[in-house]
Amino acid sequence: MSKLLPKIQTRSIDEAIFKQLLEAGIDSVLAKIIAARPIPVHEKGALATLQCQLADIDSPFLMKDMQLAAERLLKAIVAGEVIAIETDHDCDGQTSHAVLLKGLSQILGHPLDKIQSYIGHRMQEGYGLSEALAKRILDNPVRPGLLITADNGSADEPRIALLKAAGIDVIVTDHHGVPSEGIPKSAYACLNPTRDDCEFPDPYIAGCMVAWLLMAATRRLMIEAKLLSPSTPSMLELLDYVAVGTVADCVSMARSVNNRVVVQYGLHRLNQMQRACWQALRPLLKNTAVTVEDLGFVVGPLLNSDGRLSDAFGSVSFLLAETIEEAGPWAEQLWRHNQTRKKIQADITKQAMISAEQQVDAGKLSIVVFLEEGHAGVHGISASKIKDAFGRPTIIFSSKMNEVELITGSARSIDQVNIRDVLQDIADNKPGLLLKFGGHKGAAGMTIRRADCEAFSQAFEQAVRKQVSPQQVGPVLWTDGELEGVADLNLLSHLNKLLPFGREFEAPVFEAYCKVLSLRPVGQDGKHVQLSLQCVNKQVLTAIWFNACEPGATLAFAEEDRVHVVFSLTENVFREQRSLQCQIHYLQPMPS
Repeated sequence: MSKLLPKIQTRSIDEAIFKQLLEAGIDSVLAKIIAARPIPVHEKGALATLQCQLADIDSPFLMKDMQLAAERLLKAIVAGEVIAIETDHDCDGQTSHAVLLKGLSQILGHPLDKIQSYIGHRMQEGYGLSEALAKRILDNPVRPGLLITADNGSADEPRIALLKAAGIDVIVTDHHGVPSEGIPKSAYACLNPTRDDCEFPDPYIAGCMVAWLLMAATRRLMIEAKLLSPSTPSMLELLDYVAVGTVADCVSMARSVNNRVVVQYGLHRLNQMQRACWQALRPLLKNTAVTVEDLGFVVGPLLNSDGRLSDAFGSVSFLLAETIEEAGPWAEQLWRHNQTRKKIQADITKQAMISAEQQVDAGKLSIVVFLEEGHAGVHGISASKIKDAFGRPTIIFSSKMNEVELITGSARSIDQVNIRDVLQDIADNKPGLLLKFGGHKGAAGMTIRRADCEAFSQAFEQAVRKQVSPQQVGPVLWTDGELEGVADLNLLSHLNKLLPFGREFEAPVFEAYCKVLSLRPVGQDGKHVQLSLQCVNKQVLTAIWFNACEPGATLAFAEEDRVHVVFSLTENVFREQRSLQCQIHYLQPMPS
């Protein structure tokens, strides 16, 4: 089959929100963009998108079990207990680890030799607080009195029960969906904004934010108890970590004011370059100031690469480095891991694409691929690429290390399908098919028996069909319609008032109908194309289309042709000269 062309769809504008924003003095260009995206869950409504500040961070004590958890942590600190930190191996988990460890040791004053660190090895131990990881904790001659999980734990009741039986209290901090059977009953406390009984108003925050809220709450209790001075450094100093984890985990940047605030403020902290880790990464970043784009496309993948190929302790050690001499070698290791990850991922994606095409040709609304020689560490990225290419929820499975009868999978979903609800549906209606699963609306992980792969694939397809019809699947490219007015650097500066962009609050993308004035291949292999385009209003746009064609292939259009383009606005800096550049996402010749 040929590559599926995306459906070009213009975002619909909520006219009531648009009117409200205009009445509040917001100009029409920004108002239309905001009114075409989900609105923050906040008393300010749509205005919170532009007017959020640190004071808008919700109180940690609104979260169910927070008082209980903070009091238990305070008790552990006062008693000098050994406190263990157990986190997920992705960027959200790694930054959670840094928040907890730095918060405990540098702000709350707990001795480093009284803190233990645990991160599950993705391939060897699997996701979450696994049985192998629980055994590692129990086998330690110096057992902790308290264990804090981050970015996992909500679905780990059996292992938490083992730890509780051994005298270890467990505080779960997590943001993934709670299983149908409820929160882990053996946990001392379970901090999760997605709990049905939780009054925290923002269920869209990342795991690192939940961990940060626990630290902030404990600091407040310790100050009230006169165990800390009110002048003790604030937990705001750790928001650079939270910003990185929040962007990397692709949580909503539209519905959550908390996410918008911590990314804005955290980026500000990060750009002060006070941490050795950020200083070591600086040469890898193209922009003068670190941007949200840098976090999503450079920093996040570098940190994630360690957890995908190793045990993620390299990334955590990098984040915690105290000097540039210490951080530098870790940065180099992360760069090497990321290069290896890219090669593995390209091969995995190429293999999975063949099976995906066959399933789409067969009329399936979902894609399930099992790769005998796959690599669990990169399946999530490959699944995301296939999901984008075919517009269908996608799972890629491979054998579980050291357990050949089991396979583990990573799932990525389209906006119309809540992947965790799909898996819960399978668990409810096909008992025993899913051995373990967890996740949220857009991403999930699971373990099944190898022999059940085909049965699971059928059950997955059935569950997906309960949420979407054939007309609702397929790749879609959303736009903000035709660009009004003149495209220049002033407009780009104006649009940047909407930062930070991210999931559900994507950067503006526009359409135009143009004549091709000139084009030329660029790059070493000539697969990128630089164009000059004349719009209907006679404005001439300078544009770049990355990966426009395969090396040596012939373009489907030529100079003087009329084309339909979808593009975003970017700034190009060459020899210290700034200019506007359009980055093309889609281009198709128009019928003559």
